[in-house]
Amino acid sequence: MDDFAEGIRAKPAVVRPRDAASLIMLRGHGDDLELLAGRRPGHVKFMPGVWVFPGGVIEPVDRRRWRVEEGGAQLPARLAQSARGALRETWEEVGVVVGRPGPTAGAPLPGEAIEDAYARLGVLASLDVLTYVGRAITPTPVFRRFNTRFFLADGEAVFGDPVSSDELEDVGWHPIRRRPLVPFRDVTQFMLARAIALREGTAVTAAPLFYTVRGKRRVGVCREAILDL
Repeated sequence: MDDFAEGIRAKPAVVRPRDAASLIMLRGHGDDLELLAGRRPGHVKFMPGVWVFPGGVIEPVDRRRWRVEEGGAQLPARLAQSARGALRETWEEVGVVVGRPGPTAGAPLPGEAIEDAYARLGVLASLDVLTYVGRAITPTPVFRRFNTRFFLADGEAVFGDPVSSDELEDVGWHPIRRRPLVPFRDVTQFMLARAIALREGTAVTAAPLFYTVRGKRRVGVCREAILDL
């Protein structure tokens, strides 16, 4: 068989999705509802110019319990590490920490930067202030894929003033019902609507799994969330 024929029959490589986590932070109600979000810089290859929640891939530091951590006993290992990843990425990308005031004020911790940040601000990384929203898997014909768990936090659990970073521009609390953010990806819109429903007590379905089959968007039930109950 010649190289040309072999190329026709060869299937494109499937990129394995990396575990990731993202945090949806909301405050206010009605027309005054605000979302803490930022916009991807225009020069990046992945989703340039798109509005997103803070988030990113799971790192080794997220796979163990932090010294400034409390709560989370109800979460299995995978969701607990995803919750930590969402908290860490939120601090790295928008400069705020999420949790409750605790006895760590002014006590810098050597080692991991995220633990030191919580300690300096006197805040505990309280995993139980987070609500699991759902999970989404990036479609296969994409060069960078993620298996992302989304969490919700209320603005009362957010400490610090949000700032832009190298990863997110125009970071701040945005009044999304008075001035919707555009462009917003479909999965972002879907998870935001789910988070708002959870916060308002109107969500009636189980945690969803947002995925794609043969180019068509599908929504199933996130089985790992059922096992967590």
